Amino acid sequence: MDDSMPESANSAALPITSVHDGRPRKSTPASIPDPAALVLLAEIADAGSVTAAARKLGSSQPAVSKQLRRLEESLGVTLFERGLRGVQATEYGLALLPRARAIRSQARQAGEDVQQRRGHKEGRLVVALSHFATMALLPQVIPAFRIRWPGLQLNIVPPSFQLGGLREGAPDFAVMSLPAEQLGSEFVTRALYATTVSVVVRPGHPLQNAQNLSQLLGAQWVLPSLESSVARGLDRAFQQAGLASPQCSVTCQTLTGLETLARHSDLVAAMPMEVHESRMQASGLCRVPIQETIDGARVAIVRWSDAQPTPAGEDLEESFVQAAYELAREQARVRGRAA
Repeated sequence: MDDSMPESANSAALPITSVHDGRPRKSTPASIPDPAALVLLAEIADAGSVTAAARKLGSSQPAVSKQLRRLEESLGVTLFERGLRGVQATEYGLALLPRARAIRSQARQAGEDVQQRRGHKEGRLVVALSHFATMALLPQVIPAFRIRWPGLQLNIVPPSFQLGGLREGAPDFAVMSLPAEQLGSEFVTRALYATTVSVVVRPGHPLQNAQNLSQLLGAQWVLPSLESSVARGLDRAFQQAGLASPQCSVTCQTLTGLETLARHSDLVAAMPMEVHESRMQASGLCRVPIQETIDGARVAIVRWSDAQPTPAGEDLEESFVQAAYELAREQARVRGRAA
């Protein structure tokens, strides 16, 4: 029930009863949880036990247990089931966890925001980067950013996270391929770059010199996944050419694994052109010179709409925007020379 809704006379007169381990528990209606206690909830869930959470927080186990007990009593529910192997969140705890993690993230960012505006070049950022962002943009971003923010802890995580994690502040933002479906209004997106897909094979592959997609009919493909932007772009290109969809024999979601499979077999691989160019020597793969252009992912910065970036976060976002702009300008020059 929404906190702003008025209580009836009966609800004010009668206590609410909930059940805990088979025994009734009385609680006050619609109490507002202590934000500090919700932060504690997130710490306990992530640590897996009250003892581990207390150690991380620099507090005592009895003090943490007491604060958790007060939170449970104020809500009238049990948030964790205690066991020999630690604690496990109940359905009520699981329901609160996203909000608790969001509050913890906002509290951390609030403190860092103030300190950074005072001139302190420190703090913490967690950024999820796609393979494209890691290979094609990050090398241009990180050197100057580290000089500007020498004391900041930057954690880069792979793109295999749930979008809901942005609400919880883990990560702070993502540089990722936009999904096929439209993102909801709870996300803010900032377009960066439109990728192109390259078809790549091992040196000496029978299809190494193919000139068009029709010559790739019957090839066996290795792709990141059937739902990936690479696979969607490839399928779309075949359809536009009036050809049957490519036959994907293997999917591999790690870049090095995909490259290894293509390098040691006759599988034909596809990946963002910019990623292939940045790893051409390391991967040992050759680009197949087909005439058709295969449109790939639309890459964007994505963050939770309610999350305001810290000065460091805003600086990093702008750095990715500038790197994407420079890459697009360079690719335009290359295409102009080729024409």
